[in-house]
Amino acid sequence: MGTVKKAPRAPRVPRKAAVPSLSAQVFKVAADRLAQRSADAALFAETGRSWQPWCRWELLAACLGAGWTGTPESAYAQVGVAGSREHADLLVFDPATGHRVILELTVIHDWSTNKWIADLNAGTDRLRRAASVGVVGLQLIVAASLASPIEVNRTWLGWLAMSRIWSQPTDMKRALPLGVVGQMLVHGWEIT
Repeated sequence: MGTVKKAPRAPRVPRKAAVPSLSAQVFKVAADRLAQRSADAALFAETGRSWQPWCRWELLAACLGAGWTGTPESAYAQVGVAGSREHADLLVFDPATGHRVILELTVIHDWSTNKWIADLNAGTDRLRRAASVGVVGLQLIVAASLASPIEVNRTWLGWLAMSRIWSQPTDMKRALPLGVVGQMLVHGWEIT
């Protein structure tokens, strides 16, 4: 009896990884930028005042650095939401792909009040209206506490659960240390 030779195996061709959506890329760039600037974020959080405008400019700088264009305070009417007088925090456009993402940003901290829940929900509603005309939205929440890690603080978790978006599943999450014992959470949701 002779030996049977097996045919050589074809070489394995590595699968191409799926290219993340523009909203996922914007989230990563934004979270990376905030991680780099977390010491500044801690200083701002300590004031008890809003630092959302600073955060918006940081996100714009991060997006421009990634090779995209960005329009702060972009009108929803500009992206096709007929009759809207509302503005998003940022419109990001990738000239390489032609894709765009409209972004709503909310920055909350230890001294934020319940009025921010209504603002969070209104942002979600605006992004859903944009999605209805084919514009991809990204809701970004930056939550900062100098007092404790947010992920284990019942008060914070209960407060965040009052917003409609927080309980929705997302893979866009980043937890960053803030100050001595605090935490900054950056969470994003793509709305299509």
